Amino acid sequence: MNATTIIFVRHGETLWNQEGRYQGQMDSPLSKLGLDQAERVGEWLSKRRIDAVYTSDLKRAERTAECIAKHHKLKPTIDPRLREMAFGVWEGLTRQEVRAQYAQLWAERHQDRLQTRIPQGELPAEVVERLRSFLSDCTAREEKQTIVVVSHGGALRLILASLLGIPLENSSCLSQSNTGVSELVFRKGSKSCPWEVLCLNSTSHLA
Repeated sequence: MNATTIIFVRHGETLWNQEGRYQGQMDSPLSKLGLDQAERVGEWLSKRRIDAVYTSDLKRAERTAECIAKHHKLKPTIDPRLREMAFGVWEGLTRQEVRAQYAQLWAERHQDRLQTRIPQGELPAEVVERLRSFLSDCTAREEKQTIVVVSHGGALRLILASLLGIPLENSSCLSQSNTGVSELVFRKGSKSCPWEVLCLNSTSHLA
């Protein structure tokens, strides 16, 4: 049975990660620690055979992808479908600022994350739809290959939950650390287990 190995990687730490700000589809540069994390995950994955590297078009993901791809003489392929979930008007704000400025919306969203839309933002199901679209195209094109996909914490939690049959409202239970690695094998045609998990959020390269 044809199989494709996909290594999902979250980007390195950013300055906004340090400050606890919603990033969404706005950009914040990697911090000094984030750059170190990106180099470490790149070095760790240099021991693997990697056939292709795909990345979100947001700079924090692109920079992380470059640190991985250079060890394999590859250039990352940019795909906007791998972007973080859009948090709309909350982007750039800390959680404390959001609670102060959007108190009712904050409460409504915590009651129902799946159906409460932040103005100019996305719903979780919409994020899953675009990442599944990417994976459908990618697994068809990269059969029998090992590929790296660099994306973002929220987006990765949602797509991993979807692939593993975990309700999206429980996606926050899937921790995704900066440069955490999750490796899955996709077996086309398998009805019982199309997505097999080899590891989730491994950070051994940061030890």
